[in-house]
Amino acid sequence: MQPAASGGGENYGWNVMEGANCYVTPACDGAGLTLPVLSYPHGASTGKSITGGYVYRGTAVPGLVGSYVFSDYVSGNVWRTAAASGWQRTPLFSNTSMQVTTFGEDANGELYLADYKTGSIYRIGR
Repeated sequence: MQPAASGGGENYGWNVMEGANCYVTPACDGAGLTLPVLSYPHGASTGKSITGGYVYRGTAVPGLVGSYVFSDYVSGNVWRTAAASGWQRTPLFSNTSMQVTTFGEDANGELYLADYKTGSIYRIGR
């Protein structure tokens, strides 16, 4: 998460960290790094490959406004998170057969996702 007021230049840990996990040996120093507000372990039910999304700013799903919507390519899970929830993952769709490769946003702030498996584009909401 990068605040809108940020001047930029944050170091998100590449090539020392993946999420909140260090992957260099013997150890890594997280000093000066901006760590993620949310990460999850790799696993069959959770997933293995995050597909980044958007903050929802539409009107079709009022309860979703201000939430970051994202997915996992492997599990088909689609989640939301927000600062108001303490950055907890809340499922929107669980263990679907979708392989979400990207998200999009229209001029009204409505979100769409693309399913690689079927070649379909889905609108989130109505």
